Amino acid sequence: MAFTYEFIDHSDSLEIKYNNQSYTAGKKLIELSIPNLTNDNVLKIRSNSATPTEFEVKIGTDTILGVGASVTTATELKDALRAIFFLEDGNVSEAALAEASSGIEFTGGFAGKPLSNNYAWQNGVGISITTQDVSDGIYKTFSMDSTVQVAVDSPYWSDPTPADHTGKGVFCGSYLPEGVTNVFDYSTVDSDTYEDGSNVVTTGGLDFSQLQVGDKVDVRFDFNAIPQIANTTIEPAIWYKNRDANDNVTFTFPLTAQPIFYGTGTVGKTYLNRVSLTIYIASQEDINSLSHFAIKSDNIVIIQPLSALFTLIR
Repeated sequence: MAFTYEFIDHSDSLEIKYNNQSYTAGKKLIELSIPNLTNDNVLKIRSNSATPTEFEVKIGTDTILGVGASVTTATELKDALRAIFFLEDGNVSEAALAEASSGIEFTGGFAGKPLSNNYAWQNGVGISITTQDVSDGIYKTFSMDSTVQVAVDSPYWSDPTPADHTGKGVFCGSYLPEGVTNVFDYSTVDSDTYEDGSNVVTTGGLDFSQLQVGDKVDVRFDFNAIPQIANTTIEPAIWYKNRDANDNVTFTFPLTAQPIFYGTGTVGKTYLNRVSLTIYIASQEDINSLSHFAIKSDNIVIIQPLSALFTLIR
């Protein structure tokens, strides 16, 4: 079946009209791929936004309007679209990054990762949600660690030349909009995490201090769970503490995701979870908040916090 695609350049985004629908995505979230260069007649367009979307354009079968209307091969369409993505040699240019209104950062800088194993969790070892934690009904928080961050967040590429990743994340703050350099906190000490006098200490978490009112944040929290009792339910969350201009906590509550259930046959096994948590920035108290990664469980369980992907949406 043939379709009609219309590609429209909107300076900071690309609009694709398709099958009586309209889809818009930030340019630097777009991937272009040709699955078969010999035939050179199919271009796949994928958006890695909070809601991943993929289009498959068939040259010679589908009708193309707007950008790339006169192309005869998938390579020609790819080149036409690349020209409006500010792409150069396959990389996002500095000009495009400076103009971007959204962005991403990634870190693996969670506390507790063992130095003895190059900061990689070993089988069956992690941070325990204890019987007391279960009895107290708390959202167990997970600290960040600046030493771990420097060791594990080192960029793995050489082109483009990475900036300094220290205190920032794998992407070195380079893929965030202008005025935002840090979205993770590896050092702030929250000396009374639950505001109940228990003086439970949590270090670091999310850093919203450079965000703006109206921003939306999507955080993917990656962790392994190792159930110790069958029929265990865990609730991943951000333990969220609004603060006023004087750093006084005004509200404390969990921003939760869908609960995860581990039934019979799961005890002792390791399960990878990649949980999405969303936060909106509505006030200065949100910008000044303390925000910690957390998990609540109804049974004892071992958690291995792995990494976090921060997506800023404007």
